[in-house]
Amino acid sequence: MLEQLDDPNLFGGIVDRPGRLLFAMPPRRPADERERWVRALLAHREGYGQAEVQEALTA
Repeated sequence: MLEQLDDPNLFGGIVDRPGRLLFAMPPRRPADERERWVRALLAHREGYGQAEVQEALTA
């Protein structure tokens, strides 16, 4: 997966390792965009639905 990070259509993903999570995202994305995707990925991992995530990001 990490070799595909230059794909402009890829927003990121989570690599789940024992005791830690790695949020892998394409380089050179703005910090605010990266933060929103980390929050969305983490919420999805924790079982929140798409509507709940969208509502939290727009509040």
